[in-house]
Amino acid sequence: MVQIVNNNLFTEISQKELMEATYDASGNFQIRAFFEAKDEILKTGKYSEEEFYEILDAMIDAETERKLVLERLIGNKPLFLEELAKIVKEFPPENVIRDIIYLKEQGYIEEQIEVITKKIIKKVKGEEKEVEIKEYFYRYQVKDLPDDFIEHFFEPVSIVFDSEVCCQCGWCSSVCPVNAITVTADTLEIDDDTCMKCGLCYSVCPRSFSIEQALLSINKLDKSLKFSDKINGYINTYSASTTSDKINKVRQDGGIVTSLLEYLLKNKLVDAAVAVQHSKDFWKPEPVIIEDIKDLYKTGGTKYANASTLNIIDKTKKYENIAVVGVPCMMNALEKGNLFPSGLPFFKNIKYRFGLFCMESFPYENVLKLIKEQFDKDYTKITKMDISGGKFIIYLDSGEDIRVPLNDVKSYARHNCHFCEDLTSDYCDISIGSIGSPSGWSSVITRTKKGEKIFKDAIKKGLIKSKSLKDVKPGQPLLERIAGTKRKNCKPINL
Repeated sequence: MVQIVNNNLFTEISQKELMEATYDASGNFQIRAFFEAKDEILKTGKYSEEEFYEILDAMIDAETERKLVLERLIGNKPLFLEELAKIVKEFPPENVIRDIIYLKEQGYIEEQIEVITKKIIKKVKGEEKEVEIKEYFYRYQVKDLPDDFIEHFFEPVSIVFDSEVCCQCGWCSSVCPVNAITVTADTLEIDDDTCMKCGLCYSVCPRSFSIEQALLSINKLDKSLKFSDKINGYINTYSASTTSDKINKVRQDGGIVTSLLEYLLKNKLVDAAVAVQHSKDFWKPEPVIIEDIKDLYKTGGTKYANASTLNIIDKTKKYENIAVVGVPCMMNALEKGNLFPSGLPFFKNIKYRFGLFCMESFPYENVLKLIKEQFDKDYTKITKMDISGGKFIIYLDSGEDIRVPLNDVKSYARHNCHFCEDLTSDYCDISIGSIGSPSGWSSVITRTKKGEKIFKDAIKKGLIKSKSLKDVKPGQPLLERIAGTKRKNCKPINL
């Protein structure tokens, strides 16, 4: 519950206004559903009683803040998020931006999108041509609500799966207070008898509603970041490679993810890491929690089939600090869970997030089908798969490598990957992938100060060698071009 005494969030709000806003907040369906299911939640054992009240308290605080923000924005013309954040002076601008996006989903605020088309001169395959580009401008305004307006309810996240846009990240399963959600790499099921209809799963789902505009605006508050409309906010970009002989044997490209995890575990900066390794079914990835460095090397290399990595985050609660490795949709999910519904992370032990570049992934059965139909090879003979230079490549234990055009394998990709616009894992501490770097090296984007620090520390320890991504070929221009193509081709989500 909101604490009037010693609550720094509401120091500039009068007691009368605060109590009225808190009273209105207590009617929120998510808060009511969560509170009324207390016995079932505690019986499940995922959250302790102390954690239950901490989450409930944070939800009420956030909803109270939203009611106050809404009140202050009534009557304003449509404005950009940054402009609206300046109007509400009682709360940090990042809170106001976050609140506006949630108020939009609750039905109080409308989003107005203006599209401006203009022509520019651009080099296309070495020739200067006039091309048409579109710029999008997002403004927000409080709706003129009828007297009988009812705040929008959030459906269980099955609506996302049924709409065929679920990315199967598994985050909803880890967050669900009563373990009503079961997610695999291909399925999502909700036990209707157990589900408490709280909508928390919908709030944190990376595919339920977009947080791109909120995160862009919040990131722009940080003047230390550089910005690209293709790869978003970042501190620096590098091309890097491991110096470890052990990691060289298992790496996909530069071995940077494994090197950084080894550094974190060895120096006890984390107690465990969440990643994927090959399961007993060859080339089928399996999410794992790594405590021991010797088990870390089993996670090296890229697995092109998808896995529900975030499905096991709730199993990491016994660790004080963990690192999580995942693809863009997973990094988006973790960031969304930091913002909504309360601004309190459900799992506060996630210290580092390493995001992988990802154009698309494949269902496991389609990986086997692809190998058979495109290469006519036994999948057990494959030692490595790769995508490079517009080709899908397999490497055989005979030393042979075979390549087919990437366009020939696109039909095997997951349908739901077409709804993702993020190539470079925009919302993490460090993004890592092969695009832009020469063979045997990885492209690295540091996005937070702590991400930049551990990357530089690993270099100082001699675990990684690195150079600026702008100093290598094909370098950052190629990375930005491909990232821009993915954004341009992304399909809109309609639930």
